[in-house]
Amino acid sequence: MLAPRPTHGTAVPARPVLPGAVGGVLGLPAGAVAVMVTWVFGGSPTTGLVLATAAAVTLGAMATTPGAIVAAVLSWACYDGFVVHSLGTIEAGHADLVALAVVVVAAAAAQLIGTVTRHRDQRESHPGALPGALPRGSRRS
Repeated sequence: MLAPRPTHGTAVPARPVLPGAVGGVLGLPAGAVAVMVTWVFGGSPTTGLVLATAAAVTLGAMATTPGAIVAAVLSWACYDGFVVHSLGTIEAGHADLVALAVVVVAAAAAQLIGTVTRHRDQRESHPGALPGALPRGSRRS
């Protein structure tokens, strides 16, 4: 039988985490939006890299580690294929790989910061609880 878990005091629930597949797949539309905004602002590769990185960081903060990495790669692919090169052509030159590293490292850092923040918030909402312990009266599903 499903029942809501009881809350104690003013507990702050942990922020939602996008499952790996969802977080990763959202990298493509986020990257596409970043590319379109880049075109609106003149199509500068620097602007494109900043916006692709921002899209990957936003998703990375809410996703699992694999989801953050996949979102970063897909966001970079949109940037590389439609801002730096034309017609969706992805290349692996030195500048392309540096841009990929920038986007992936930023998304991974955001994922780490998001994870630490969620754990801290969860620990603060249940002071004195053992790590991984559930509130009284609740069961693992």
